[in-house]
Amino acid sequence: MPEDKHNNPNLITMSDLQKAAKAANMSVEDAARNIADAVGLTCRKE
Repeated sequence: MPEDKHNNPNLITMSDLQKAAKAANMSVEDAARNIADAVGLTCRKE
């Protein structure tokens, strides 16, 4: 569930990611890829 914070306001939702991407003038995909890269994961679109 991309919008469920499970009663924890510190969790990141899809809306949070979309807002961050818009603020950085980038796509949601690029923002998600940046997060994945930051923790050493490979992210590719299939």
